Amino acid sequence: MLRCFARRAGRMWRDRRATAAVEFAVILPVLLAIWAGMTELAHAIDEWRKLTLLARTVADLTGQGDTQNPISATLMNDIVASATTVMRPFNSSTVKIVVSAMGVGLNGANLIPTVCSSVANANASPRSTGTATGLTVPPGYQTAGMRYVFAEVSIAYTPMIGGALIQLAKGVSSTITFSTSVPWPARGGKTYGTNTYTEVVVPASNAMACNGSTP
Repeated sequence: MLRCFARRAGRMWRDRRATAAVEFAVILPVLLAIWAGMTELAHAIDEWRKLTLLARTVADLTGQGDTQNPISATLMNDIVASATTVMRPFNSSTVKIVVSAMGVGLNGANLIPTVCSSVANANASPRSTGTATGLTVPPGYQTAGMRYVFAEVSIAYTPMIGGALIQLAKGVSSTITFSTSVPWPARGGKTYGTNTYTEVVVPASNAMACNGSTP
């Protein structure tokens, strides 16, 4: 009798272990999805943070100006090349950088952001001079005659995990574009004409000061 009871207890124990194995097999994909999502999110946030830091770095270095206006092409190239160091350990080869020297004009009672000169790295195109398309004068710079630097950076982010799975969804790209921009005060350069605000001029082909004076 005891041996029979022991055998039945053994079978019940084996059945319980099988149930646990099935439950684990069911929940494992969920656990892996959560782990992958948290890992991907942390990685994406880190790259976004680096991109934001790059925008601030490029704007700050440009805003300090040069011993000459326009800023020398060599110095501007060095500023743009800082992307390699700032973005490390992420790949900066596809990052797009546009730096514009901006002025604030008036159209009646409205403040108008104006692109005075603009330069970009090999992956991007500079802004056209004149009234800035798609921009408004940022808070803190809303004074007629104000000069500032505006840096725009973006990069295509490819998920580390699940990039191939994303492509299975029709119409969904396997990459996400991160972009950010930052206005920065012009702390270098010089004044032109009757304007009291210091401005820098970036080495664009049509570079000139915001009031139309050739530097």
